[in-house]
Amino acid sequence: MHLVLSSRSETGGGFRSPLRAAHKAAMAVTRHVQAAVAYVSTEANPVLADCDRAGIRCEVWSRHDETLPTSLRVMDWACRRMKLNGNLTWKLVARYFHPKVIWWHGYGVYIGSANFTDAAWNSNCEAGVVIPESELGEDRATLASFFADLDAESEPLTPQVYAEAQEAFAAYEAQLEALRREMAAKFAETPTGKQLAKKSLSEAKPAKGAANAKTEFLREWNTTLDRLRFVQARLSDPGNRPAWVPADVSPGIHTDQFLHAFYYTRVREAQSYPVEKYFEQNRSDPVAALAREIEWWRNTPSAPSSEDMVFRDWAPVHRELLTAQRLASMTEAEFVRVARRTHSINNFAKRQRRTDVLDEDEIADTPDTERKCDLFCEQLYYRRNLLNWQTPQLLHHLLFGGSVASVPERLFECVHRPHKIAGLDLSSLGELIGCGLPNDYPPRNDRTNKALRALGWPIHVRSPNQE
Repeated sequence: MHLVLSSRSETGGGFRSPLRAAHKAAMAVTRHVQAAVAYVSTEANPVLADCDRAGIRCEVWSRHDETLPTSLRVMDWACRRMKLNGNLTWKLVARYFHPKVIWWHGYGVYIGSANFTDAAWNSNCEAGVVIPESELGEDRATLASFFADLDAESEPLTPQVYAEAQEAFAAYEAQLEALRREMAAKFAETPTGKQLAKKSLSEAKPAKGAANAKTEFLREWNTTLDRLRFVQARLSDPGNRPAWVPADVSPGIHTDQFLHAFYYTRVREAQSYPVEKYFEQNRSDPVAALAREIEWWRNTPSAPSSEDMVFRDWAPVHRELLTAQRLASMTEAEFVRVARRTHSINNFAKRQRRTDVLDEDEIADTPDTERKCDLFCEQLYYRRNLLNWQTPQLLHHLLFGGSVASVPERLFECVHRPHKIAGLDLSSLGELIGCGLPNDYPPRNDRTNKALRALGWPIHVRSPNQE
């Protein structure tokens, strides 16, 4: 048995369909093909076309109902060909029929997802297996019974059946096709439609360029956001809130601090954070791992790792200052209040060399790390990007420069030129999004990524060796 998986070709991009290769190999051996497929929309399918051309016996069972899963065009072709080709037989099965099975007698059987449609064989991402006849064993009899049962429950496709369908449904089919095109155009205009602009693997190209980088960023960001919102939904149950957590805490801040406590208390071992160890332990069932950790969280008698400080002090400052009005006229002192209550900015500031932050005459007089962080945040307030924006103006653009839904797209802008400001990395900005818009986005930094990965989800971690 071998897998038949549509994929991007190994060289130069483009579409690779192993099903076509399997069919080509089978046609060199078989003299009899049986196919049970739900949807048939083209007579140019390789199985139909090659069997008809070579005079190979071909038996087809397809679905027939008011949705025309076997298209009128195919019915017409099959009726005409059966008059000329005695080796082609076609029968129709009722609506509850969804297999995709092709048996090339003497070669093997395909069982998978591919119908007899142009898309399935030329562009769709399909998956299945081919089992050589030598490996079928007793299942050969099961396979033969499957087709025998189909034959008993089916009706022959005849010119009368085609004429009946043509008369009843031709007008509707044209209307439906027009409606599908209209719906496709509408979908292409939506943000999701634009993000999913590639129609198929057949149009896949090797990854390159800024456009692809943005697509990959948004895909990763939204995937992780889905996981965060899953955690947030579980924590929204009042029974999962510890007694010491304020009842009015925003869902995003609650989620962030739960993950903060889990990472720094539960994942930590001495001075290390073995994220990969926990990932391997939990990857088979992240939901169960999350349930265990929420049970631990709701029973904590007090904040495990200073999370109460965020609820009591940090979040109110963010609510007060991270607004469109306050950012538009933010003073240095106000910005420092915000920045010093942002984990990622603090951690970045702590890692700066003293000589990069302090003047020569201050180095000896300022041994305190907290003072170094204050000075870094003061300097960060005045930094500008290539658009000549200071940091508060960049944050105003990030949080309020468009719709809430398009914040991830603006985030991508803000970590690249000309928007980027040195000292504000992806973790800092992702955390600030959640601080400013906690009802829409949980705060997210690389510690968030590590916590989610430790719970068992395959989340990308940007700085695995930096704690």
